[in-house]
Amino acid sequence: MRWFPSRWCVLAAVTALAASGCKPRDAPPTTEPSARAAATATASKSAPSARVHEYEVLSQVYHVDDIYKSMRGPQSTEHVALRPGAPAELLWIVGFEAVMVDPTSHKQLSQEFMCHTNLDIDPVKHGALFAGNKRISGRLFTLSQGQYRIDLPAGFGLPILSSEVMDLNTQVLNLNVPDIKRNVRHRIVMRYVRDRELTTPMKALYSAGAYGLKLLTGQDGHYGRHSQQQPAAANAAAAKAPDHAHQHSAAAVNEAPEHGPGCLPGENAGHNVFDDNEGREFTGHWVVKPGREVNHTRVTQLMDLPFDTTLHYVAVHLHPFGESLELRDLTTGKRVYKAYTRQAKQGLGLAHVDFYSSQQGMPLFKDHEYEIISVYNNTSGEDQDSMAVMNMYVLDKEFRKPNLENLRNPPAATRASAAPSPSAAPSPSAAPSPSAASTTDE
Repeated sequence: MRWFPSRWCVLAAVTALAASGCKPRDAPPTTEPSARAAATATASKSAPSARVHEYEVLSQVYHVDDIYKSMRGPQSTEHVALRPGAPAELLWIVGFEAVMVDPTSHKQLSQEFMCHTNLDIDPVKHGALFAGNKRISGRLFTLSQGQYRIDLPAGFGLPILSSEVMDLNTQVLNLNVPDIKRNVRHRIVMRYVRDRELTTPMKALYSAGAYGLKLLTGQDGHYGRHSQQQPAAANAAAAKAPDHAHQHSAAAVNEAPEHGPGCLPGENAGHNVFDDNEGREFTGHWVVKPGREVNHTRVTQLMDLPFDTTLHYVAVHLHPFGESLELRDLTTGKRVYKAYTRQAKQGLGLAHVDFYSSQQGMPLFKDHEYEIISVYNNTSGEDQDSMAVMNMYVLDKEFRKPNLENLRNPPAATRASAAPSPSAAPSPSAAPSPSAASTTDE
């Protein structure tokens, strides 16, 4: 299995949560709309042929006392494993949920305070467990304003070993209330089924990311392509389509230092400038000037499909003033999927972002050219930050169950080669936080 090179890899967690916790599942979060940015309350539920287990984590308590733009607010990372300490077994993640809550009452608050909630795996270790030729970023899920819950289609899931350690990053946002002193925290629920409890086999998905890029420096062109290189498979109409992302320079968002894992798949917010080895630099977090902006980005290489497959779920990340994000097949000239948003009724924020979910799925082809088209309509009269991310969950045709017996009882030679030297200290990221160690059943 291949993974992103170093500049794409998810960085190791930077802080442990002193005040985080994991506990038996409370009552489901309320779906009453917020005054500013209501959460999505219509996500379809999975119905796998086994009991759904839930693993809940409470982030540390964040004190909101200022305006925090995208990726500027307080953040932290928790290390979690779904069933730590138990013998390794195959699990299937079927859902992910994150809401903002009051630290004391746990009553759901406005989603306007959520910048993002990211769940990442180590792509190198995961790749060693689940062999294949897929290019993986390590990003499992991102939730943000407009969608607080993901439920994969019934019968589909993301395979993971119970012992795999994941990084759970949470960050707050405040675009609307400058005079505020309030404590908030994220409540995260991961839903999974145990392979040993299934009566019907699950279908494996993996996450493929595509995101908008803006040219910062260098000659006009598509990311990763020679300036004269044109997509061989693209039809004439698509080849002549305007590519605003690569026809002019764009300002990166650099008003203040950014920190914490960002919303790009596998990308850190502090290093969101990409060198494509063709003398160009791009950014995935850019400034939208007042007015309307339509941005085209060729994403074939970012998706890097190793085989023809089907698309079964799409989750979209946009910022306020984002109107839509579309995935388009340039080879056929047809739309694959387009997500629309609904802006908050008051203040800045997204009340709703569309998602796609289907058991049947839509075809994707490894030899086709793809682009994403983001539309922003900045009506604020001042510069705003923006991103355009489409997390796609596609059928993994390479999936094979790992040999659990070998994992539990590795050969003697393997055990000897894996044994640490006496002076080697254990990595702090190699184990989940002690407070996150229990699961409950739904």
